[in-house]
Amino acid sequence: MACCRIYLFTYKRNHLLPRAVKSLIDQTFTDWVCEVHNDCPEDGFPAEFIASLNDERFIIKNHPVNLGAVVSFNLAFAGCSESYASILEDDNWWAPDFLKDMIAVMDVNPTIKVSWSNMKLWQEEPGNTWTDTGKTTWPSNESRFFEWPHIRQAINALHSTGAMLYRGQYASNYLAPSGTLLNAIELVRERSFEHPVYLQGKPLANFAITLTTNRDNDRYTWIGTQVMLLASFIAASQDSDKTMRESLTYYRMQRPVPTANFFLANYLILKDRGLYKYFTLTDWLSIGKWLLGNGHKLNYLKQYLASQRDTYAFLLKQTQLRYREGEQHKQN
Repeated sequence: MACCRIYLFTYKRNHLLPRAVKSLIDQTFTDWVCEVHNDCPEDGFPAEFIASLNDERFIIKNHPVNLGAVVSFNLAFAGCSESYASILEDDNWWAPDFLKDMIAVMDVNPTIKVSWSNMKLWQEEPGNTWTDTGKTTWPSNESRFFEWPHIRQAINALHSTGAMLYRGQYASNYLAPSGTLLNAIELVRERSFEHPVYLQGKPLANFAITLTTNRDNDRYTWIGTQVMLLASFIAASQDSDKTMRESLTYYRMQRPVPTANFFLANYLILKDRGLYKYFTLTDWLSIGKWLLGNGHKLNYLKQYLASQRDTYAFLLKQTQLRYREGEQHKQN
Protein backbone atom coordinates (compact mmCIF):
# COMPACT_ATOMS: atom_id res chain seq x y z
CA MET A 1 0.00 0.00 0.00
CA ALA A 2 1.25 3.49 -0.83
CA CYS A 3 1.98 6.09 1.83
CA CYS A 4 -0.05 8.89 0.25
CA ARG A 5 -3.18 9.04 -1.92
CA ILE A 6 -3.49 11.99 -4.29
CA TYR A 7 -6.86 13.13 -5.59
CA LEU A 8 -6.45 14.99 -8.89
CA PHE A 9 -9.62 16.72 -10.07
CA THR A 10 -10.08 17.87 -13.65
CA TYR A 11 -12.87 19.44 -15.67
CA LYS A 12 -12.38 20.64 -19.26
CA ARG A 13 -8.80 21.81 -18.73
CA ASN A 14 -6.99 19.46 -21.04
CA HIS A 15 -4.34 22.09 -21.80
CA LEU A 16 -3.45 22.33 -18.08
CA LEU A 17 -3.88 18.76 -16.86
CA PRO A 18 -0.49 17.54 -18.23
CA ARG A 19 1.34 20.23 -16.23
CA ALA A 20 -0.34 19.14 -12.98
CA VAL A 21 0.38 15.47 -13.74
CA LYS A 22 4.03 16.19 -14.58
CA SER A 23 4.48 17.98 -11.25
CA LEU A 24 3.25 14.83 -9.52
CA ILE A 25 5.47 12.50 -11.54
CA ASP A 26 8.42 14.79 -10.76
CA GLN A 27 7.96 14.46 -6.99
CA THR A 28 11.10 13.38 -5.15
CA PHE A 29 8.79 11.38 -2.86
CA THR A 30 7.48 8.53 -5.02
CA ASP A 31 5.43 6.33 -2.68
CA TRP A 32 2.03 7.60 -3.80
CA VAL A 33 -1.05 6.55 -5.73
CA CYS A 34 -3.24 9.02 -7.62
CA GLU A 35 -6.96 8.99 -8.40
CA VAL A 36 -7.62 11.21 -11.42
CA HIS A 37 -11.26 12.33 -11.29
CA ASN A 38 -12.66 13.51 -14.61
CA ASP A 39 -15.91 15.42 -14.00
CA CYS A 40 -16.77 15.83 -17.68
CA PRO A 41 -18.32 12.49 -18.80
CA GLU A 42 -18.11 13.26 -22.53
CA ASP A 43 -14.41 14.25 -22.43
CA GLY A 44 -12.19 11.30 -23.28
CA PHE A 45 -8.87 13.15 -23.09
CA PRO A 46 -8.08 12.63 -19.37
CA ALA A 47 -8.48 8.83 -19.63
CA GLU A 48 -6.46 8.66 -22.85
CA PHE A 49 -3.71 10.87 -21.41
CA ILE A 50 -3.43 8.89 -18.17
CA ALA A 51 -3.35 5.60 -20.10
CA SER A 52 -0.51 6.94 -22.25
CA LEU A 53 1.65 7.41 -19.15
CA ASN A 54 1.79 3.67 -18.52
CA ASP A 55 2.21 4.41 -14.81
CA GLU A 56 0.32 2.03 -12.51
CA ARG A 57 0.23 4.63 -9.74
CA PHE A 58 -2.52 6.48 -11.65
CA ILE A 59 -6.17 5.38 -11.44
CA ILE A 60 -8.66 7.11 -13.73
CA LYS A 61 -12.14 7.81 -12.35
CA ASN A 62 -14.55 8.99 -15.05
CA HIS A 63 -17.66 10.40 -13.36
CA PRO A 64 -20.79 9.04 -15.07
CA VAL A 65 -22.45 12.44 -14.56
CA ASN A 66 -21.09 15.90 -13.83
CA LEU A 67 -20.94 16.14 -10.04
CA GLY A 68 -19.73 19.72 -9.72
CA ALA A 69 -16.67 20.88 -7.85
CA VAL A 70 -18.00 20.72 -4.27
CA VAL A 71 -19.36 17.17 -4.54
CA SER A 72 -16.22 16.09 -6.42
CA PHE A 73 -13.93 17.52 -3.74
CA ASN A 74 -15.89 15.64 -1.10
CA LEU A 75 -14.70 12.41 -2.73
CA ALA A 76 -11.24 13.27 -1.43
CA PHE A 77 -12.63 13.23 2.10
CA ALA A 78 -14.43 9.91 2.03
CA GLY A 79 -11.48 8.39 3.90
CA CYS A 80 -8.64 6.22 2.65
CA SER A 81 -6.31 3.52 3.98
CA GLU A 82 -3.14 5.45 3.11
CA SER A 83 -1.46 7.39 5.90
CA TYR A 84 -1.75 10.70 4.06
CA ALA A 85 -3.91 12.30 1.40
CA SER A 86 -3.68 15.42 -0.73
CA ILE A 87 -5.60 17.26 -3.44
CA LEU A 88 -4.12 18.44 -6.72
CA GLU A 89 -6.34 20.54 -8.99
CA ASP A 90 -5.77 20.45 -12.73
CA ASP A 91 -4.77 24.12 -12.97
CA ASN A 92 -2.31 24.05 -10.06
CA TRP A 93 1.05 22.31 -9.79
CA TRP A 94 3.56 21.34 -7.12
CA ALA A 95 7.26 21.92 -6.57
CA PRO A 96 9.28 18.64 -6.70
CA ASP A 97 9.74 18.50 -2.92
CA PHE A 98 6.12 19.21 -1.97
CA LEU A 99 5.24 15.71 -0.81
CA LYS A 100 8.66 14.97 0.70
CA ASP A 101 8.73 18.13 2.80
CA MET A 102 5.07 18.07 3.84
CA ILE A 103 5.13 14.40 4.85
CA ALA A 104 8.33 14.99 6.82
CA VAL A 105 6.55 17.70 8.84
CA MET A 106 3.57 15.46 9.56
CA ASP A 107 5.78 12.50 10.48
CA VAL A 108 7.51 14.45 13.26
CA ASN A 109 4.27 16.12 14.44
CA PRO A 110 1.83 13.24 15.03
CA THR A 111 -0.78 15.50 16.65
CA ILE A 112 -1.14 17.58 13.48
CA LYS A 113 -3.91 16.26 11.26
CA VAL A 114 -3.93 19.00 8.61
CA SER A 115 -1.07 21.01 7.14
CA TRP A 116 -0.51 23.10 4.02
CA SER A 117 2.26 25.02 2.32
CA ASN A 118 2.63 28.54 1.03
CA MET A 119 1.84 28.92 -2.69
CA LYS A 120 3.29 31.04 -5.49
CA LEU A 121 0.66 32.96 -7.46
CA TRP A 122 0.75 32.73 -11.27
CA GLN A 123 -1.42 34.76 -13.66
CA GLU A 124 -2.66 33.14 -16.86
CA GLU A 125 -2.19 35.23 -20.00
CA PRO A 126 -3.72 34.76 -23.47
CA GLY A 127 -2.06 31.99 -25.43
CA ASN A 128 -1.59 29.66 -22.44
CA THR A 129 1.35 31.64 -21.10
CA TRP A 130 1.90 32.29 -17.42
CA THR A 131 3.35 35.22 -15.48
CA ASP A 132 4.88 34.87 -12.03
CA THR A 133 3.21 37.63 -10.01
CA GLY A 134 6.02 37.59 -7.47
CA LYS A 135 3.38 37.12 -4.77
CA THR A 136 2.48 34.23 -2.49
CA THR A 137 -0.64 33.29 -0.56
CA TRP A 138 1.26 34.11 2.64
CA PRO A 139 3.59 37.15 2.49
CA SER A 140 6.06 35.62 4.93
CA ASN A 141 8.00 32.39 4.47
CA GLU A 142 7.79 31.71 8.21
CA SER A 143 6.38 28.32 9.16
CA ARG A 144 4.00 28.22 12.10
CA PHE A 145 1.27 26.38 14.00
CA PHE A 146 -2.20 27.88 14.34
CA GLU A 147 -4.35 27.20 17.39
CA TRP A 148 -8.11 27.81 17.34
CA PRO A 149 -9.34 30.49 17.08
CA HIS A 150 -7.36 32.78 14.79
CA ILE A 151 -9.26 36.00 14.16
CA ARG A 152 -8.78 35.67 10.41
CA GLN A 153 -10.99 32.57 10.51
CA ALA A 154 -14.05 34.66 11.34
CA ILE A 155 -14.71 35.18 7.63
CA ASN A 156 -11.63 33.75 5.91
CA ALA A 157 -9.59 30.56 5.73
CA LEU A 158 -5.97 29.92 6.62
CA HIS A 159 -5.29 26.86 4.48
CA SER A 160 -5.15 26.31 0.72
CA THR A 161 -6.81 23.19 -0.72
CA GLY A 162 -4.25 22.89 -3.51
CA ALA A 163 -1.32 22.73 -1.09
CA MET A 164 -2.68 20.72 1.82
CA LEU A 165 -1.75 17.35 3.30
CA TYR A 166 -4.02 15.55 5.74
CA ARG A 167 -4.16 12.19 7.50
CA GLY A 168 -6.25 9.66 5.62
CA GLN A 169 -7.86 8.14 8.70
CA TYR A 170 -9.47 11.45 9.68
CA ALA A 171 -10.51 12.55 6.18
CA SER A 172 -14.20 11.76 6.63
CA ASN A 173 -14.34 14.34 9.43
CA TYR A 174 -13.91 17.02 6.78
CA LEU A 175 -16.87 16.31 4.51
CA ALA A 176 -18.66 19.59 3.78
CA PRO A 177 -22.35 20.05 2.89
CA SER A 178 -22.86 19.47 -0.83
CA GLY A 179 -24.75 22.75 -1.19
CA THR A 180 -21.82 24.85 0.00
CA LEU A 181 -20.85 27.73 -2.27
CA LEU A 182 -17.76 26.69 -4.27
CA ASN A 183 -16.12 30.08 -3.71
CA ALA A 184 -16.19 29.45 0.03
CA ILE A 185 -15.57 25.71 0.27
CA GLU A 186 -12.15 26.21 1.91
CA LEU A 187 -13.61 28.61 4.47
CA VAL A 188 -16.45 26.26 5.38
CA ARG A 189 -14.42 23.04 5.40
CA GLU A 190 -11.70 24.54 7.59
CA ARG A 191 -14.15 24.80 10.47
CA SER A 192 -14.04 20.98 10.66
CA PHE A 193 -10.24 20.79 10.97
CA GLU A 194 -8.90 19.74 14.35
CA HIS A 195 -6.40 22.32 15.57
CA PRO A 196 -3.58 23.08 15.76
CA VAL A 197 -2.99 23.16 12.01
CA TYR A 198 0.40 23.82 10.42
CA LEU A 199 1.60 26.20 7.72
CA GLN A 200 4.81 25.35 5.89
CA GLY A 201 6.00 28.84 5.00
CA LYS A 202 8.17 27.73 2.09
CA PRO A 203 6.22 27.95 -1.20
CA LEU A 204 5.99 24.33 -2.32
CA ALA A 205 2.99 24.69 -4.63
CA ASN A 206 1.76 26.99 -7.38
CA PHE A 207 -1.69 28.57 -7.57
CA ALA A 208 -3.09 29.43 -10.98
CA ILE A 209 -5.11 32.62 -11.43
CA THR A 210 -6.94 31.52 -14.57
CA LEU A 211 -8.68 33.66 -17.18
CA THR A 212 -11.89 31.66 -16.77
CA THR A 213 -13.36 30.07 -13.65
CA ASN A 214 -16.28 27.87 -12.59
CA ARG A 215 -16.79 29.92 -9.45
CA ASP A 216 -20.00 31.82 -8.84
CA ASN A 217 -19.76 35.56 -9.63
CA ASP A 218 -22.85 36.46 -7.58
CA ARG A 219 -21.49 38.82 -4.94
CA TYR A 220 -24.52 38.36 -2.70
CA THR A 221 -24.10 34.61 -2.30
CA TRP A 222 -20.51 35.35 -1.30
CA ILE A 223 -21.70 37.96 1.21
CA GLY A 224 -24.31 35.52 2.52
CA THR A 225 -21.70 32.82 3.07
CA GLN A 226 -19.40 35.24 4.88
CA VAL A 227 -22.34 36.26 7.04
CA MET A 228 -22.86 32.61 8.03
CA LEU A 229 -19.16 32.20 8.79
CA LEU A 230 -19.11 35.30 10.95
CA ALA A 231 -22.38 34.55 12.75
CA SER A 232 -21.24 31.01 13.65
CA PHE A 233 -17.83 32.30 14.76
CA ILE A 234 -19.53 34.70 17.19
CA ALA A 235 -22.45 32.49 18.27
CA ALA A 236 -20.28 29.46 19.09
CA SER A 237 -17.83 31.38 21.27
CA GLN A 238 -18.22 31.43 25.03
CA ASP A 239 -18.22 35.24 25.04
CA SER A 240 -20.03 36.61 22.00
CA ASP A 241 -19.51 40.22 23.09
CA LYS A 242 -15.75 39.77 23.31
CA THR A 243 -15.61 37.91 20.00
CA MET A 244 -17.72 40.56 18.26
CA ARG A 245 -15.57 43.37 19.65
CA GLU A 246 -12.23 41.76 18.81
CA SER A 247 -13.36 40.66 15.34
CA LEU A 248 -14.58 44.15 14.50
CA THR A 249 -11.29 45.65 15.70
CA TYR A 250 -9.30 43.29 13.47
CA TYR A 251 -11.43 43.67 10.35
CA ARG A 252 -11.60 47.45 10.56
CA MET A 253 -7.92 47.32 9.58
CA GLN A 254 -8.63 45.26 6.45
CA ARG A 255 -9.38 46.63 2.99
CA PRO A 256 -12.10 46.66 1.95
CA VAL A 257 -13.59 46.91 5.44
CA PRO A 258 -16.40 44.29 5.76
CA THR A 259 -18.35 46.25 8.40
CA ALA A 260 -21.65 45.61 6.65
CA ASN A 261 -21.12 41.85 7.01
CA PHE A 262 -21.02 42.25 10.80
CA PHE A 263 -24.28 44.17 10.69
CA LEU A 264 -25.87 41.56 8.42
CA ALA A 265 -24.66 38.67 10.59
CA ASN A 266 -26.45 40.18 13.56
CA TYR A 267 -29.51 41.47 11.71
CA LEU A 268 -30.15 38.27 9.73
CA ILE A 269 -28.90 35.51 12.04
CA LEU A 270 -27.73 36.42 15.55
CA LYS A 271 -30.47 38.97 16.32
CA ASP A 272 -28.68 40.18 19.46
CA ARG A 273 -29.46 43.85 20.05
CA GLY A 274 -26.65 44.06 22.58
CA LEU A 275 -24.03 43.58 19.88
CA TYR A 276 -24.97 46.77 18.03
CA LYS A 277 -23.22 48.86 20.68
CA TYR A 278 -19.84 47.80 19.32
CA PHE A 279 -20.38 49.66 16.06
CA THR A 280 -18.72 53.08 15.95
CA LEU A 281 -20.09 56.15 14.17
CA THR A 282 -17.74 55.37 11.27
CA ASP A 283 -19.09 51.82 11.21
CA TRP A 284 -22.68 53.05 11.03
CA LEU A 285 -21.83 55.45 8.21
CA SER A 286 -20.29 52.54 6.30
CA ILE A 287 -23.30 50.31 7.03
CA GLY A 288 -25.69 53.07 5.94
CA LYS A 289 -23.79 53.53 2.68
CA TRP A 290 -23.97 49.79 2.03
CA LEU A 291 -27.71 49.68 2.74
CA LEU A 292 -28.36 52.59 0.39
CA GLY A 293 -26.69 50.74 -2.45
CA ASN A 294 -27.68 47.19 -1.57
CA GLY A 295 -30.71 47.30 0.70
CA HIS A 296 -32.93 46.10 -2.13
CA LYS A 297 -31.05 42.78 -1.93
CA LEU A 298 -31.88 42.03 1.71
CA ASN A 299 -34.75 39.70 0.78
CA TYR A 300 -32.50 37.93 -1.70
CA LEU A 301 -29.93 37.42 1.07
CA LYS A 302 -32.64 36.08 3.39
CA GLN A 303 -33.74 33.59 0.74
CA TYR A 304 -30.16 32.52 0.12
CA LEU A 305 -29.55 31.97 3.83
CA ALA A 306 -32.76 29.93 4.04
CA SER A 307 -31.43 27.70 1.26
CA GLN A 308 -28.16 27.26 3.17
CA ARG A 309 -29.54 25.87 6.44
CA ASP A 310 -27.42 22.72 6.15
CA THR A 311 -24.27 24.77 5.65
CA TYR A 312 -25.00 27.01 8.62
CA ALA A 313 -25.82 24.02 10.84
CA PHE A 314 -22.49 22.48 9.80
CA LEU A 315 -20.64 25.72 10.54
CA LEU A 316 -22.25 26.16 13.93
CA LYS A 317 -21.62 22.56 15.01
CA GLN A 318 -18.02 22.48 13.82
CA THR A 319 -17.22 25.91 15.25
CA GLN A 320 -18.58 24.84 18.63
CA LEU A 321 -16.28 21.80 18.49
CA ARG A 322 -13.27 23.97 17.66
CA TYR A 323 -13.94 26.28 20.62
CA ARG A 324 -14.24 23.29 22.96
CA GLU A 325 -10.94 21.89 21.64
CA GLY A 326 -9.33 25.28 22.10
CA GLU A 327 -10.41 25.37 25.73
CA GLN A 328 -9.12 21.83 26.30
CA HIS A 329 -5.73 22.74 24.82
CA LYS A 330 -5.50 25.73 27.15
CA GLN A 331 -6.24 23.52 30.17
CA ASN A 332 -3.59 21.01 29.09
